[in-house]
Amino acid sequence: IDASNAEAESLRIKARAKAEAEAEAILLTAKAEAEAIKLKAKAEAERAEMLSRTGLGQQEALLRIYSDMVVDSNKGVEKVIYLDPSVNRESPFALGSLNNLNQDLHSLTQLG
Repeated sequence: IDASNAEAESLRIKARAKAEAEAEAILLTAKAEAEAIKLKAKAEAERAEMLSRTGLGQQEALLRIYSDMVVDSNKGVEKVIYLDPSVNRESPFALGSLNNLNQDLHSLTQLG
């Protein structure tokens, strides 16, 4: 019985040591990834600050904002249909012109 208890205790100690080593490895990996993210963010912030001091950098920042806006607005879109307005002007899917938009807004204001 003493031998089986000693063997069971040995297995328990080995299992615990293995679990602790795996947990430590996971923790070290997470810390390294967090540090890498911090360094990347700092470098991006410095780059953005330097670029914002130039006219080209300001334009790039503005274009990036527009680009992010378009990407976000297109999330979930699976299919895009384009209908040439010269072919079918009355379709609800046709691209509207500013003149038509103005007419539609004027018509809506007359409803109230």
